[in-house]
Amino acid sequence: MNKLSMMVMMVLCCITFASAQDVRYYKQTRKIENGTSSTNVSGGQFITFTSDICFESNKHGVGVNHGTLKRNAAYSNSQYSIYQGSSYWGRETTFKFNVDKSVLNVVLENGDVYIYKRATAPAGQETCSLIRKSGGESGGYTSTPIYPPQPNPVAPPVPSSVAPPTPTTPSTPSPEPRKTKTPHINYKTCHICQGDGVCPTCNGKGWYYNSYGTGKVACPNCSNGKCWKCNGTGKVLGSTEWY
Repeated sequence: MNKLSMMVMMVLCCITFASAQDVRYYKQTRKIENGTSSTNVSGGQFITFTSDICFESNKHGVGVNHGTLKRNAAYSNSQYSIYQGSSYWGRETTFKFNVDKSVLNVVLENGDVYIYKRATAPAGQETCSLIRKSGGESGGYTSTPIYPPQPNPVAPPVPSSVAPPTPTTPSTPSPEPRKTKTPHINYKTCHICQGDGVCPTCNGKGWYYNSYGTGKVACPNCSNGKCWKCNGTGKVLGSTEWY
């Protein structure tokens, strides 16, 4: 195979890879922190989709080292798609898109929600507005935990005038009968709706007024006003203990 053929194959591979990606820009329009909604926001993120994976990237689809999120088919339905994984906001982030992926809700474990809408990237915008500093804690986590060094244990000296005690052989205890452990599942209050089962975005109405003044729009974060995380029960699965 000559050099020209190899170059043509490399170009075709690059074109195929690029065409398999879908890069979109999302502008932040609102945020809900500690249950309080605010439109005092700015900036936006480039999101690249490939197969059932999405990740934050620059405008060319190159990741910005925040990790990836995978579509969770069990939580997704005909109204929205749920992606879960690592992002600027940490390792336990949920990206919730509506049907045509024109609206993105970033849902955090503490219940905060950041609302983004698909838009044309501003002129000169090359990458995400929010990028975690390398090795820092912007967005929530460091890559490697650092532990302080532990001192080496030192045995106390034995006085020269006192002979060390003669070791004795411990008696072997009789084995106890085996017990069968029983699982016990704990439930905890839903961190999205704070236990009332109501969608915090629309306050249980299933709709809200568009911030651009175009009237009512269907809430992309719920079904019939129920919290999407607990389906209106106010409870979610907690830890499993064994007795």
